[in-house]
Amino acid sequence: MTYLTNQIDIFKKSFNIDKKRFFSVMLLDLLFILVSYIALFLWSSWIISSASRISGLELEMLTENALEQLAALKSFYYGILACSLLLIVFLFFAWSFFQGLIWSTILKKRLSLGYFRKFLLLNIACIPLSIVIFFTAVLCFWFFKSAFLFFSAASANPYLVMLALLVLFAFILLPIMLYLACVVWILYFYFTKKNKILNSFKNAFDVGLKKIHLLYVPCLIMSIVFVLLSVITIPLNLLPAGLELLFLLIFLVIYTAWTRFYITAFVTKSERIHHKI
Repeated sequence: MTYLTNQIDIFKKSFNIDKKRFFSVMLLDLLFILVSYIALFLWSSWIISSASRISGLELEMLTENALEQLAALKSFYYGILACSLLLIVFLFFAWSFFQGLIWSTILKKRLSLGYFRKFLLLNIACIPLSIVIFFTAVLCFWFFKSAFLFFSAASANPYLVMLALLVLFAFILLPIMLYLACVVWILYFYFTKKNKILNSFKNAFDVGLKKIHLLYVPCLIMSIVFVLLSVITIPLNLLPAGLELLFLLIFLVIYTAWTRFYITAFVTKSERIHHKI
């Protein structure tokens, strides 16, 4: 009972936050999305433009002109590889920069060049963890798709199928996805708080794995909030596609910002109760 009472207190506290910091986090998220969109747009524009210049290549014609086209094709593929690599590096730096700004804003920490340099190294060290999270996410989506096909074939009642999928998604799959995100956020939390990479991994391991049972209820609460928010935004389908997408993006940014403050409140409260996690 005490544990549930603490979780309710943490949930309430997650809404009692500095509005200026909250909107700052939202703005930084939106700026990261905008920067990423511009980078992806420029990358795709270059790909399309380069592809249009070699669209008339005929591999069957072994003429001098065809050999020139083959050289252009080779140059095009090398260009794609180099441009894609630059895009990945740029997005990685952008992610590290904006996440550093976001977590320093949440925890009210002063910024420094050393902090950003270490934050970049922290994200490099997180690459194996990110790969695990990615494949776990793919596995969850595959499982959800398989469950959808199974329930659809096993039951003729569409409402029963939707109810079963909703329970599966809200109580199992989405909490797993949020748990994986929470591990990264807890890592960022401890790094921003202590500015030590190895200690941050240790603390994140202690919370994310050793105390995994404490994280289920926060992840479940975040999952339920996401489902409720999804239901609330259903009327947005009546709006034009562009306007609907804009509103959905804003709601998603609001939700993401809130989850960070919620996890911060959870870790802070847990430290106070357990002295150290």
